Amino acid sequence: MSATLRTVAIDLVGQYNAAGKHLLNAWRRGAGRLIEAPAAAPQLPFVSEEIRTQVAGARDKFAAFLTERLEADVALAGKLMDTVAQRATGGIDYVAAAASRVESEPGASVLRTLHDLHLPFAQLSLKLAGTVAEGAGKLEARVSQAESEAVSTVPVKAVRRTRAAAAEA
Repeated sequence: MSATLRTVAIDLVGQYNAAGKHLLNAWRRGAGRLIEAPAAAPQLPFVSEEIRTQVAGARDKFAAFLTERLEADVALAGKLMDTVAQRATGGIDYVAAAASRVESEPGASVLRTLHDLHLPFAQLSLKLAGTVAEGAGKLEARVSQAESEAVSTVPVKAVRRTRAAAAEA
């Protein structure tokens, strides 16, 4: 199939839409991990079990609310990205259809010249968009991989200094 400005432009819109979706998913996963991070918070010293339970319950409710909002906002952003891509593709199709209706020979030769002049730049942009989409996909995969790996932390014990050691320092 021979490449035309129309097909290259539509592919370009698709590549950038895919890159945006990868970045959106990576952001969603990272933000989700951030929301869930307080769930592993250390125990509160000198606080009764009842208050610990209330704090944990409030923390869980707040995390659930944030997670719900995150998912809703990501879904809305994804729909918006699809709408923009769909409208851009429709605009490209409209311009291509209008260009194909040009009947006069001078107009057609000018359009062919413009097409031949801009096609290499459009193909280069498409390659760049493919690279961006590939990089965004790798970033999303990396965030997903980091999500599946358990991060272990070692609690640090406070060092008690004696009066004699403090006087020497």
